[in-house]
Parts: sequence; structure tokens; C-alpha cells
Amino acid sequence: MDGSLPQALFPLLRQGLGGLPDSLEAVARALSAHRAYLFRLEARGGTWYASQLAEWAGEGTSPQIQNPDLQDLPMEEAGYGRWLEAFLQDQAIGGPVRTFPQAERPLLEAQEIQSLLVVPIRVDGALWGFLGVDDCQRARGFTPEEETLLRVMAEALARTLELWERTRWLGNLVEASPFYLARLGPEGTLRYANPALRQAFPQGLSLPVEKALARPGRPCTLTAQGARAVEWTLVAIPGPGPKALEVLALGIDVSEREEARLQEARWTAFRRNLLRVYETLMAEGLSDSIFGLILEAALDTIPSAQAGSVTVLMEDGNYHFVAAKGYDLEALRQVALRPEEPLSLTGHAEAQIFTWRDLQRFNARLDPERRQVMEEAGRVGEIQAILSVPVYLAGERKAFLYLDNLEREDAFGPLDLELAQAFASQLGLLLRRLELEGQLEHLAFHDPLTGLPNRLFFLEKLAQALKEDPRGLAVLYLDLDGLKLVNDLDGHAAGDEVLRAVAGRLRAVLRPRDLVARQGGDEFLVLLTGLKAPEEAVGVAERLLEVVRLPIPVGERVYHLTTSLGIALGEAGLSPGEVLQRADLALYRAKGEGKDRLSFFEAHLQEALRREMGLLEALREDLERGQGLWLVYQPIVDLQTGQRVALEALLRWRLAPPSEFIPLAERHRLMPQLGAFALRQACREREGHGLPVHVNVSPQELLDPTYPQRVAEVLEATGCPPEGLVLEVTESTLIPDERGRDASQSLQILRGLGLRVYLDDFGSGHSSLERLAHLPVDGVKLGQAFTQALGTPPDPSSPAARLVGAVLALAQALGLTPIAEGIEDAQALAYLKALGFPLGQGYFLGRPAPLYNGDQ
Repeated sequence: MDGSLPQALFPLLRQGLGGLPDSLEAVARALSAHRAYLFRLEARGGTWYASQLAEWAGEGTSPQIQNPDLQDLPMEEAGYGRWLEAFLQDQAIGGPVRTFPQAERPLLEAQEIQSLLVVPIRVDGALWGFLGVDDCQRARGFTPEEETLLRVMAEALARTLELWERTRWLGNLVEASPFYLARLGPEGTLRYANPALRQAFPQGLSLPVEKALARPGRPCTLTAQGARAVEWTLVAIPGPGPKALEVLALGIDVSEREEARLQEARWTAFRRNLLRVYETLMAEGLSDSIFGLILEAALDTIPSAQAGSVTVLMEDGNYHFVAAKGYDLEALRQVALRPEEPLSLTGHAEAQIFTWRDLQRFNARLDPERRQVMEEAGRVGEIQAILSVPVYLAGERKAFLYLDNLEREDAFGPLDLELAQAFASQLGLLLRRLELEGQLEHLAFHDPLTGLPNRLFFLEKLAQALKEDPRGLAVLYLDLDGLKLVNDLDGHAAGDEVLRAVAGRLRAVLRPRDLVARQGGDEFLVLLTGLKAPEEAVGVAERLLEVVRLPIPVGERVYHLTTSLGIALGEAGLSPGEVLQRADLALYRAKGEGKDRLSFFEAHLQEALRREMGLLEALREDLERGQGLWLVYQPIVDLQTGQRVALEALLRWRLAPPSEFIPLAERHRLMPQLGAFALRQACREREGHGLPVHVNVSPQELLDPTYPQRVAEVLEATGCPPEGLVLEVTESTLIPDERGRDASQSLQILRGLGLRVYLDDFGSGHSSLERLAHLPVDGVKLGQAFTQALGTPPDPSSPAARLVGAVLALAQALGLTPIAEGIEDAQALAYLKALGFPLGQGYFLGRPAPLYNGDQ
């Protein structure tokens, strides 16, 4: 924008008001606007009127110069009193039109204006009009620099108006201008210089005019560096002779701006390098290697430094070299510098510059042995200037940073000294904080239990990886299956040991560049980078699944856990939170599909999650109100007589089938509430049919030690006799571990009350013959998969038929009542009946249906 100001002013300076259209175009382009204009303000009869005098409109923008609504517009009556008040106070109006008061917007929006900036013009101290620009494509604000440019243009226009209205010569303005103004001949000779230029360049001025002469009428810019930095705009115009050209030059002293830019660049480098040191220290902690990083950061911050070293105060009271660049560090490690050395390189309190003369005096007083080492290491002979910076910890000098120049003794200036001192001060604060609060800092980014990075650290690394190579990364979200059982059975101390063991295994099987972090609870996060294809992520994920499956010995116990794992691949434009959410959705899918498996994120998972959350909320509400849920009953039939001997209660819901809402309730641990509803309703409705009622019990219910008590309370409240209730449990509930033993104890108590227990879907679980003989059950229900595998008609010689016969024989041998499920045709019924099954259940014998007037 800096070169745009002269381009906007030149037409006014050369042509007066005749150059106004070109100036309006230049200022519009400088401000990325689509329209620029000049309005006259006049007060007549106590009313201010505005009329448009001049305009420039860009291509595709509707001109408004002929718009009658913009001539003799009464400002206050038209709703622009705010503008008038601002102009009288020399204030600008600017910003998106949509933010303006409603009264102002119709006229502006009719001109397709999205944003505008207008500034007042004062001539001879009085309000004369206003200058403005429009953006017709986007709503935006305008920066102070943009307002300044427009105000400078308005001021130049005001001066031009004053000059032309009073018939003054343009030369008066040129002579009084603080800008450098000159006329140059085609050979570059100075034909005219205004007072400001003559004062700044008493020895004369030489500027390259060839580029301007090659393109007459088109300004070109250049910046000349010397005693001062000047930004020049040159334009070739017709000269005094025929076909002759001369060059007009407008210069603006930008020395302060260039100096400020240079200083800001140096301070930016300082902040960047200091931040790098902070990041490394927080990630790796304080060690000897950090001093090398400190030295590199300082050398990068101060370009005049060509080599350097770091000394640290050790326990022996001397300063020892711990880092060097440009020198032999191993040789320098043999040297110990005492704080009272004559040169006082280790005794000064602030950053200080020494020259080669100071180093010679210091070298002369060293003992021969140390002097030889210093010379062999190149520490003395080549240095022309050294910038020595003490580093403080808790008010005590603990280290020194030496920055060396090998060419000039005046290489370091005041800014170098200031930067070095600031660097050391900040570094000292950092080192002190790490020394006193190192453990706290470590905990901020690490999990105290496992020692792994935590979620905060993981998100920072994920954000960095997304910037560097989003398509080459993957995030794995792991959730341990079974840790809650460990905590419930053996306490959280055992669970913590399991978490530490799993953390170690995960870290051990990952590649060096990968990152594993603990999300919290029993969840872990893994960041994979540098992936060539998604298959690489699958390979790593499968290794993680395998190591979690391995037995985990803790004390005298051995635990068997699995993990569910979701994978989300990186994409450009995704935030860390979005990637993590995708991995979480994939994990949710993996758990829903049966755990101990991996799943990739797919877009439809978000829609499925929204549906699940809606169903979950509705199910909770229906459970609270006791509405929308009911029972249907499927008969259990005596195969010999065809009579119904019992009914199985099956739960139904208004919004989803059992295949959907039962797994939903299991995932969100709503089965105890659903089970309680079904048990209470089945016992209450039994009075209507008088048959024993079978009710399914979920593992979540049975693992609650208070479950037997709650069943007894329901029997008492509903008047249902114990022999009228049969509980059906699955084999997985009674697996041979601590959890299964607790469930078995609950069943023993319930059987002691007079209830019967049946093992549901027998054959699909893990029961062995030995285990089955000791299970606290009264009967088994043959899984319908076995029944359906018999074929139509059943083949007695098939493996399926032999398995069904074996199950029947086993049940009879153990004194258990067998029930064949899944009977769906007459042929299966006849075969099972002939085989000797006493009881059966299936669609052929009766479909699930609600009770009506005591009959289903």
C-alpha cells in the first residue's frame, strides 16, 4: 500500500482538479475497492445537502454519477445525520453496510454497496465535502492504514481545491511539501528539487530513470538504501521540447519504517527461536542436549554471531563448556573457567561485548595448559568480537552464552546486545521454572499414571501433523474391554497396574515416529504419521489388538482383556477435534459390532450416531414415564400333547425393534432399567394367564450383587409365586472367572427362593461339559441356529442332527429340562418330537403376541 499513495497524488499534483478521475481510480485500487467518489456538502437554509461531483467505477460496477438520488440529498432528512455529525467532528464512517443503522441502508444497498469508507474534506478549516470508496462484493472492515491513505488523499485534494480556488500555483504546494519532489532529465540530471529534497540530499541526487522512460506515463517504484531509506515513485512525462521526456520523482523517507521492520523481523526471530526452546524443554525435559539447542537458537537470533559456545556452572564452582558451534567441544570440555578470571568473562552481570584485544589479555594470563587447549580448539585466535551473555537461575549466574564474530570487532550493535540480553533473561526464567517446577510442567503434558503423553499433548502434535502432511496420518482411538470388571473385582489399584502394562505394550509395538497418549480412563490415542497407504494403519492397529489380547499378570492374578479400536484417516482442512471425533465414531462402531476389533470411520457413522442419540433419549424418557414399552409372549409347548406349558416374555418398544433397541440399551447400560420393567410387568400380567413366565436377564443385571433382592421385592409386590417365574441367562454371563462366579452365586440365591433358571441359546457360548455340570441351572434351551441347521426335511445323518442329539442326551444325563427353540415347520417339529425333546418353542408353535383378556 506504501507505493499507492504517490500514484494517487501524482495526477492531482500534475493536473490539479483535472487529475481527479485518475486519483480516484488509484485510491480505489489501492484500497481494493470497486468505486471511489467525491461529494460536495453545502449548508442552505440550515439544512446540509450532499451532491456527487466525481466518480470512478471499476469494471462490472454500476456507475452512480448520474443517480438523481445522489444530488441535493438532504443529509439529516435522508437518515444520514450520523454521517454529518461525524464529518463535523472530523471522523470517518466505515465498515460493512449490514452493520449500519437501518435508516442508512436502503440507499446504500440500492447501489450494491457491501462495505464503504468515507472521510471528510475540509477546505480553509470548514467542512467542504467527503471522499469515499465502496466495496461492492464483500462485507469487510478497513484498517487504520487504509483510513490514513484515504485521509492523505482527502487532505491533498483539499489543498488542491484551496490552491485552485485561490488561483495559486501548484509550485507553492510543491515547495511546502514534506515529500521529496524532483524533475529529472532523460539522462538523470536533476532539473528541480524542492526544499525538502535539497535539505535531505545536499550533495545531489542520482536515480535510475531508464525504467520510467521506457514506459511513459506509467509510475514505477524503487527503494534506495543509503544514509536514509527512501521509497521513490518515478513517472516519465512530456518535457519542455518536442518529443522530449522528463521524469517526475516523488520520494518518501521510509528510514524509520525500514528500521522498525528490521527490528520487528529480528524480534520475531527471537520469539520464534525462544518458542522452539520452550517446546523442546517441555517435551524432553532439561538435559545436556538442551544447551546445544540454546546455542543454535541464539546464533539464529543474532546473525552477526558466526560461532559460539555455552558454559555452565558446575558443582566444582567453575564454568565448564557444554556446547559449542565452530569449535572443538571435546577439547573445550577440558577447560574450567573460574569466576574471578582477569578478563572477567564470567564475572560481568549483563550482556557485554569484548574484542580480540580483550581476548589477548585474557589469553596471556591463562596458565600454559589451558592456553594450549583453548588455542587448539580455535577458541581464541580467530575471534574478533565476542558477545558474552550471563544466564540467571533464581538470581544466580548459572551459565554463559558466548556469541562470536570472526571478521569484525564492531560486528555487534546495540540491537544485538539488546536481543542477547533479552534472550538470556527469558531463557533464565525458563530454566529456573523448569528447575523448580519441572515435575509440574511434565504433568501438564503427561499422564501421571502411565507416563504417556496426555490428550493436550496429543492434540498439539496432531495439529502440527495436520499442517505438515494431513493425508499421511491416521488417528487410532482405543477403548479397553473389561477394565471395569478388573476394578470392580480387585479394586482400582489392580486396574492401574493393568493400565500401566497396556501402556507399555502399546508403546513397545509402535514405530519410533508414532505417538501413543492416554485419553483418560481406559481409553488411549495413537497418532500415526508418514503413512503411504491406509493399509499401514491397519497393520499397526492389528498389532495393537494382538498385544492387548495377551494375558496380563498382576500379582497372583492373570487378566484377559481386549480392546476396541477406531481409525480415522487425516484429510486436508480437518481440525484436530474433527479427526478425533471421527476416530471416536469409528470406535463406537467397533464396540457395537462386538468389540475386540477395529473399524474405520465412514461418513454414514455420523448419521447413525445422530439416530442412536435420538433413540437413546427417547428410550430414557419412556423408561422414566413408564410408557411406550410393552411385553409380548411366545408360548413354550409340550411337544407330546401340544399344550402350552409356559410363556416367554419378550420386550417391545414403540420406536425400534428389539434387534436395535436391546443392543442400544446394552451399549448405554440401560439394561438394568429395561430388565426391571420387563420383570415387574411379566409378574404383574402372569395373573392373566396363570402359566410360568420366562424372563430374560442381561449380564448387566446379574452382575449387580443386589439383583436377587430386587427380584424378591418384585415377587412380593406383584404376588407372583417363585415357581411361576423362570429366569433365562446366557452362557457368557457364567464364564469361569470372577465375574461368572459372582453371577453363579446370585443364581444360587434365586434358586433358593424357588425360582427356576434356564441357560438360553445353549451351544453358542463357552460352557464345557465339566462347567455345565456345575452351573446353577434347571434347564437348557437349544440355540435356534442348531434347529435351523437341521434342514428341510431334517437329515438324521447330518452333523447338525448329531449335535442336536448330543445336546439332548447331555441335558438328560445332567437332569436338565431341554427346550428346542426355533421350530418353524412341521418337519422340524416331528423330528425333534421323535428325537425326544419334551418342550419346544418357535413360530410354528406360536408367534409372540400381547395378552388380551387373559389370552395371548
